[in-house]
Amino acid sequence: MSGPWLHVLPRTAVGVLMDFLPPTGATFVGRLDGAKMGDTDGVFEQFWDRFRFPDYFGWNWHALSDCLRDLHWMRADRYLVVIENSSSLLSGVPEDVAVFLSVLKEVVEHWRNPHMKPGNVAIPFAVLLLCEPDEADPLRAVPARVESETERPTK
Repeated sequence: MSGPWLHVLPRTAVGVLMDFLPPTGATFVGRLDGAKMGDTDGVFEQFWDRFRFPDYFGWNWHALSDCLRDLHWMRADRYLVVIENSSSLLSGVPEDVAVFLSVLKEVVEHWRNPHMKPGNVAIPFAVLLLCEPDEADPLRAVPARVESETERPTK
């Protein structure tokens, strides 16, 4: 391990990050690199690798949704997807950003529904996009487009 073993940040420096820090329990954090997710293949590869998707993963949007809504091979009390360099996410196919985020929204809603979950308890599933301060506003504008998207292509 390199770097300091202790980091001290004032509350104002972390802000909303505190909402993502999980309570004690089994938490799976999938750290993905948006710089390696410039196209759909990069997105699928990052998720396949970080979430240890099974070999039958279909390498399309439906398969991504299916695997993220299952995760029986990676049981946890909560899940957190962290995408660093998120402004590079799907930069080669910007029209797919809304599709990608609609898949994530569908996954989050699935885990929030307690039906068919262990003990009929919802399981938190959150997504955190990390970017430079000047890149945040364009990323914040995308969810409005996601709300109007209803269909997604098979790849």
